[in-house]
Amino acid sequence: MPLTQAAPLAGSDALSIHPDPPSSLPTSSAVNTSLAGPSQTLDTIIAPYPNFSSYLLGNWFWNASRTKSLRDRDDLVKNVILHEDFVKDDLRGINWSKIDKELAGASNAGLFSAEDGWRSSDVTITVPLGKNSDTFTRSFVVPGLTYRPLEEIVKAVCESKASSRFHYHPFRLLWQPPPHPSGASPPPEEVYGELYSSKAFRDADAELQQSPREPGCNLPRAIVALMPWSDSTHLADFGTASLWPIYMQFGNQSKYERAKPSARACHHAAYIPKANFIHTFLKKEGIDPLLTHCRRELMHAVWSLLLSDKFVAACRHGIVVKCYDGVTRRLYMRFFTYSADYPEKVLLATVRDMGNCPCPRCLVPKEQIAALGTARDRDIREHKTRVDDHQRRSTVQLARAFILEKGLGVNSVAVEGLLKPQSLVPTLNAFSERLAPDVLSNFHSLFVPDIMHEWELGVWKNLMTHIVRILHAAKGGAVREFNARFRRVPTFGLDIIRRFSSNMAEMKQFAAHDFEDSLQCFISVVDRLLPEPHNGVVLDVVFLSAQLHGMHKLHLHTESTTRLTDATLIEYGKALRRFKRITCAAYNTVELQKESAARIRRQARRRQGSGIGQPPPDAHAMPLRRSAATAQGDRNPIARGGAKKEYSLHTYKLHSLGDYTASIRHIGTLDSYSTKNGELEHRTVKRRFERTSKKNYTTQLANIERREENLQRMTDALGITTSGLVRSTNPWESLGPSLERSESTPFPESDHYHMGKSEKNRIYLSRYLRQHSGDCAIKDFPRKLQTHLLTRIRHNRDATESSFSESERRTLVIEDECIYSHQLLRINYTTYDVRRGQDLINPSTERCNIMLLAHEDKDAATEGTLGSERHLFWYAQVLGIYHANVVDLQDGGPLATPHRMDFLFVRWFGYDSEWRASWSHRRLDQIGFVPDTDPDAFGFVDPNDVIRACHLIPAFAEGRTSRLLGFSNIARPSGESDDWERFYVNRFVDRDMLMRYLGGGVGHRTLAVQLSTASLGLLVETEDDLGIAVSLSTGILDGEENEYSDAEDILEGMGEICV
Repeated sequence: MPLTQAAPLAGSDALSIHPDPPSSLPTSSAVNTSLAGPSQTLDTIIAPYPNFSSYLLGNWFWNASRTKSLRDRDDLVKNVILHEDFVKDDLRGINWSKIDKELAGASNAGLFSAEDGWRSSDVTITVPLGKNSDTFTRSFVVPGLTYRPLEEIVKAVCESKASSRFHYHPFRLLWQPPPHPSGASPPPEEVYGELYSSKAFRDADAELQQSPREPGCNLPRAIVALMPWSDSTHLADFGTASLWPIYMQFGNQSKYERAKPSARACHHAAYIPKANFIHTFLKKEGIDPLLTHCRRELMHAVWSLLLSDKFVAACRHGIVVKCYDGVTRRLYMRFFTYSADYPEKVLLATVRDMGNCPCPRCLVPKEQIAALGTARDRDIREHKTRVDDHQRRSTVQLARAFILEKGLGVNSVAVEGLLKPQSLVPTLNAFSERLAPDVLSNFHSLFVPDIMHEWELGVWKNLMTHIVRILHAAKGGAVREFNARFRRVPTFGLDIIRRFSSNMAEMKQFAAHDFEDSLQCFISVVDRLLPEPHNGVVLDVVFLSAQLHGMHKLHLHTESTTRLTDATLIEYGKALRRFKRITCAAYNTVELQKESAARIRRQARRRQGSGIGQPPPDAHAMPLRRSAATAQGDRNPIARGGAKKEYSLHTYKLHSLGDYTASIRHIGTLDSYSTKNGELEHRTVKRRFERTSKKNYTTQLANIERREENLQRMTDALGITTSGLVRSTNPWESLGPSLERSESTPFPESDHYHMGKSEKNRIYLSRYLRQHSGDCAIKDFPRKLQTHLLTRIRHNRDATESSFSESERRTLVIEDECIYSHQLLRINYTTYDVRRGQDLINPSTERCNIMLLAHEDKDAATEGTLGSERHLFWYAQVLGIYHANVVDLQDGGPLATPHRMDFLFVRWFGYDSEWRASWSHRRLDQIGFVPDTDPDAFGFVDPNDVIRACHLIPAFAEGRTSRLLGFSNIARPSGESDDWERFYVNRFVDRDMLMRYLGGGVGHRTLAVQLSTASLGLLVETEDDLGIAVSLSTGILDGEENEYSDAEDILEGMGEICV
């Protein structure tokens, strides 16, 4: 199933599909050797270092961590001290301080270009003081803005090796699905992934190519896609040191590279200063709205400076750059996204934080957010988008005139009357003032969804928190069992599912990945902790949460998957409203302990800010150390009489889910502009902060950034001009995201699996059988092994033990009557987004379960209908990894050469025939160990048949049993006497696993599913659900009976799609 790229024909809008990438697309070998031309000597490249030895040591020092590790030591010894060109005497008398200043560009030596270096400036903002002051306004100068000119950043990056894989020319990526079983070929589908293949990038390029050229310039023209990111961060665990950086990424670069901190793809553009003295002045006046206004004014004053006249001219007329690939182009900068969390978004979008219309992209009223997934909701998003038009700008200008010229307050009645209906604020937007209308027609489109803060730290966090509140209200030890179950959930992969804490209900110090992991494993944990019907309601909403979250996080979408995501969103909205109406209404939920403590702290800060200065009334109820007598009672929030807490469906983060698929279709998948990339870059500034003196650290951070960047340029140049210099310049490569990779050891990528070659762990079969003579697991071990090996040799997949006679078995000889044991098995597989994945199988750990394609009789396999779902996979627990040297006397006679055959000894799982699991039932598959009374309870598997590892979670509600297996040290090496009755197959453990069950993965070749309302489970709500009309403020909608037809419309025409 090939991927094809479609490039626009010259002079037309038609698309020409090319089976191979166009020659202009970057490859890994694209380098600009002219950057290190013949005139550049080694001394020129490594200046200001006087010799190569000093360069080696200096490069190690600035690229190693301040707190030394074993890796730093090995790097020092291997790449510095033992380097063939290192001479210790060359280090004598070197002025390291002078070199460091020159590396940072802080000297007058002029060794490095100062154009893209750091600059300092003051920012002036106007603060309204109201009618009670002598003047209505006062100007404050905020010193300490440290920034780099944006146009110079673009030029420096495009000239450097960092742009070696940039895509300057857009294309359309298409996928041809495999033929239908009937022989019909489905039409090609557009693939959504990278920004440089998105509709937004293609439209921007088409507009540029159709515009008049600059006079006398015939250079090729290209778009540079700017993707800024900003948010403040604490630099240390203790103290108040913080930084408010602006990072810049480029959409021309692959999102997979931008997601790795080691790629240095986050370019530091500015460090926004703090307005501490303004805060102190206004705090004395006790005007909180004015503090917020000043923060907005400061942000847009900074961006007004960054969007300088020179930068705007470069956007309109382009800049000529000789790019790293050797082609001289005229580059035009365009903003495509601005990644930020919600508080930062509303600051940049000049929209009121959680106002009447809280969304920075549309004018949805806050009270209608609960209508997620309905036709009414889609209509608002489509027809009431925010636009940067004359009416908006005139309204803001009039409000500012009231404040600055008439002395009215920023929250006065007149100002509120103008701005509140659309949740506007009285701040001039820098993007509108500097770039509209030709460079950026509507700045609201920049503020794309943020899946990390909106899903893991937003919608799911709120839902999980309220389920925990319900468990507290239910009593009966539900919370204790909840924590105990989470602790017993097995890990998976290198870092996909990690070991959960012993007190998950507390959710203490949870990061986004902790919430994501909990969502992926939540179904088995929460099952039957509540009585019916609430158990079913909770399982429905959690299942759809995991399904929709997984689909939103896909790194590669097709038109089919986006339409299915839209249909799932409709069902998710209904499930949330049902959860609100039935389960939330049945329990009296109150604050959790941490929520109550946070509320008391907020109240204390408000009192201090108001000048009251008295402790909160219940301050004595929060001692720093709880006594043993009160600690137990405090764990139950209801016993403490906490404030009542209800589940809300009126949050911006919930509303934002409805914009995800539209954003994917327009600008690429959500991981391309996730705030996760910026959060990872925060680790870089925190690491650099450790090297500063902690005083006036912003300038020091800027100098360290320049040193590291200049050292990187030296290393890039040396990699071109100096043969044999191969060195990892970034010891923090392990900080990058795993991108769904498991432990990887180099072996040929063409191999499906890797098993050790050693024959040290020899097992003599006769001795092994005598030692375990009473073990149920090795019953008929020799015959089963012979049958398995003969089946593979004779290519008879359907063979059984009775398929081969004794004479045929005697033709199979295992050399020396021994097999060889191995500890690990590595499985290579192709992910849904056509990337390499690897799973590790270790029988002595929890990562010992595998999945294989099911080979069932057609009569026994049920079709994908509303009542049942065809089983796609078989599952087994690996008990041993072996190989044997085998001789087939039938083919080669007595002198035949033994050849190696690898095999796995497994314990099989079977399906529960009474359990109804499918997308329509919103339940995971349940499997259990095959009883030892079945002759096929244990068997052997060819490693080539293993698809990948699977994640099985015990069905805790079913309990444990000892009836499935008698005595066995082999099947239960840990000494347990029983097994879990059932296991849930976690289809949500990662995105690749989700697509194997859902279908539609471009990298998966053999699955066929029917994308329809039946397979998705689009069920009409019952009469009782629709009988009572309730206002939107309760989260329940009138007329939801129409939602079924809405979902059918979305899926109509998709038909049966083979994937």
